[in-house]
This record gives sequence, structure tokens and C-alpha cells, in this order.
Amino acid sequence: MWSRLLTGKKMYSPPEYMSHLIKEYGDVSRYWGPYFPIICIANPEYVKEILTKAWPHFVKGTIDYKVVGAVLGNGLVTNDGPQWAAQRRIMQPVFGNRSINQFDSVINEMTDKLILQWKAYDQEKVVQLDQEMSRITFQVVSRTLFGANIDHVADEMVEILDLVNQNPMKLESLFRLWPDLPLPGNADFRKVKSRLDQIVDSLISAHQESGESDGDIVDRLISANAKADKESMSTEQMRDEIITLMLAGHETSATALAWTFHLLSENPMVENNLREELQSVLKGEVADAKNLADLPYLKQVVQESMRIYPPVWGIARKSNEENKFAGYRIPKDSYIAISIYGLHRHPDYWHEPEKFNPSRFDSGEQQSRHPYSYLPFAAGPRACIGAGMAMLEVQLVLAKILQKFRIHPIPNHPIEPLPVVTLKQRYGMPVRIEKI
Repeated sequence: MWSRLLTGKKMYSPPEYMSHLIKEYGDVSRYWGPYFPIICIANPEYVKEILTKAWPHFVKGTIDYKVVGAVLGNGLVTNDGPQWAAQRRIMQPVFGNRSINQFDSVINEMTDKLILQWKAYDQEKVVQLDQEMSRITFQVVSRTLFGANIDHVADEMVEILDLVNQNPMKLESLFRLWPDLPLPGNADFRKVKSRLDQIVDSLISAHQESGESDGDIVDRLISANAKADKESMSTEQMRDEIITLMLAGHETSATALAWTFHLLSENPMVENNLREELQSVLKGEVADAKNLADLPYLKQVVQESMRIYPPVWGIARKSNEENKFAGYRIPKDSYIAISIYGLHRHPDYWHEPEKFNPSRFDSGEQQSRHPYSYLPFAAGPRACIGAGMAMLEVQLVLAKILQKFRIHPIPNHPIEPLPVVTLKQRYGMPVRIEKI
């Protein structure tokens, strides 16, 4: 259904289809989605209006967020209005630069564990790179944000979170809006959701029983839960926030890492340039948060990877009043689709947009480009709260692994984006690991 769209003789995925609309019809187009008309917006100035100046008039009350909310509940991603603002205030201090830079030691420690495992592998062993990246990013998020070692459920949690990271516009996903009805997949969904809630509840209980506090997210949520004022938080709300951060906190970083390794393997000149920078600056030593300022090409590689394969490929909004952009009228209650994938490949803002070219992100070229043509973490008040942490994590993991290994994709294995909530790999990413 919504995982493929047919135009003429060509089959498109949703992000590819919206990119096609931009090329054929311009920056504003209207088309019929699987259930209702959709207005696709791909003009950076209009996007800026929606996400910043007029953001209260473009809300998250779309069918996408309702389906995602069946898993994430009323967490930071799905919520709107004053309650969302209160949630954001509670969690924002954990994601300040001073706080997240202290996570570098944990990121390097978890990467070291992965490197030790890889060193023990036979060179012919096939490694599922996307799964390995999901595991390490889950280990990082569990320790940094939740102050807990829950490695004993790491594989199970990655599998559960992968199951709930589905395309919200597919028919079977819509069934989750009525989880108690005997609809296809609902029994399995209830079982998975129950297990997810159980793991998160045990994490909350462990924090409460310890009586200790180090200011992590769970501690802040427990403190908010204990308040008796308007910003108090229920136990159910605490669970929703933790599940949201578990999914968003590990999935976007894992996706970005997998796609970056893939793009580097396809572009050996870029990979060699990056290795030379790492060797010149680090000389075999471990990078920390302070080193990243001296590794500009590393950041450019990550930025360019997230341009070509943005972890979140689109943003949905509903207009709660009539709006106008230039000569376009946007009726009240319209479904708005901001195509991040399309913006990132828009020929008006990107020369040879299909080409992997990290030098686009040197300071001179960035200044000449509209800032809202590149939105890997969205923008405005609803920008991703974990953007800084994700960039730190992806850069440090890359810096460490690229100094130890070369990664070789399995020849002839199909690589195709899978647009679920994030932009995953449809057929996985099997590779072989070569020790340097």
C-alpha cells in the first residue's frame, strides 16, 4: 500500500515519490495519499514558516502520530501544546552541550566492547551491520540517559523497538489504533507492547528503590512524578517518555551510522580522506568530545550521509487554521507533508544531489545555501532534543571503528531504503569486517 507508489511504469517509495513530485510539479503539490489528500511542501522558506514562525498553527494531530502514539504513548515526540512544553522543560537540561559532552567516555567504552567482539570474528564472517549499530546505540542510550546497564535485554529491546518502528500509514499499522479488537497482528502487538512496558517499569522501579540520583532522565521524570503542581507527571507518562527516548535515542543514531558506513564503502576516495584526517589528528589515540573540533571532515561526512539518507525522512503536520504561502492556499485541517528527503535532494539547493560529496558542508558552501534546505533533526521549537547527542555519538563511533577496521559490503546484496518511522535498510546491511 503506502510502502510503494506507482507512477506510470515506475514504482516509488513514499520519500522517493515526494522527491519526484518536487521535480515534476515544484515546491508545493497536492496528491491523494492512501486515505486522504496530502499537501507536499518542499520550499525552505515555507518550511521555515511551518516549523518556526507559525508552528503553533501546524500541529501533530495527524494519523501518523496517532499510530506512533499507540506505541510511544503521549511522549515528547507525539505530544502537543502546554503539556509538551512542560515535558521539554523537564528533559532539556540533560541534552545541553555540557551534559552530553560528558557522554563521550561511555560512547567510547561501548565502542571498545564492539571492537573486541569484531576482533574475535573470522574475516569471512558475515556481520549484520545495521543490527550491530542498533545494539551499540541502545547500550549507549541506556547508560547515558537512563543510568542503567540493561544489556541483558539489549537484543530483546532492539528487536521490540524494531517491531514498533513501522510505517504508520500501512493498513496493518492502523489496526494498532484499536489494539483490543481481533484484527490482524493485534495479538502480537499487545504481547510486544506489554513486554516493552514491563522492561521500562522495572527500570523505573530500580531507580526508585536505589534512592540515588545522578540527574539522568529517569531521575528527572521521577522527580516530576512526585510533584503536586501542574507540571507533575503520572507513572504512565514517565513510561511514555522513556519508551520514546529509547526508540528515538538509539534508532536515529544507528540508522545514521549504518548508512554512513555504506556510503563510505561506495566512495573509497572519501573514506581515504577521512582516514587520513583521523590519523593526522588522533595518531591512533581515542577521540573525545574536545577532539571533534579538530576533525572537520569527519563532521562533514556525517552531515552529508544524513543529507542523502536522513534518519527521519519526513515531517507530518495538520493545519489548525487556513494558511497561505505565496499564491498557495492551505485549507484548515490539511495534512501537510514536509519532505526532508526531497529537500535534501532538491536540485535548486544541491548541485548533483545524488552524489556523496562531504565538501558541501565546508563553511563557505553552507553559508550560501538556505538553512532550511537541510533538516536532519527538523527545526524550530520542535527540533529533535537529542540532535547534539546523536552527532557526538555518530562521530565518535566512526572515529574509533575506522581506525581499526575496513568494512566491506557483501557483493550484490540489495541496498534499498525502507521508509518506516526512520529510514532503515529494507534488506539489512550484511558486511565483512577487515582488521587494519
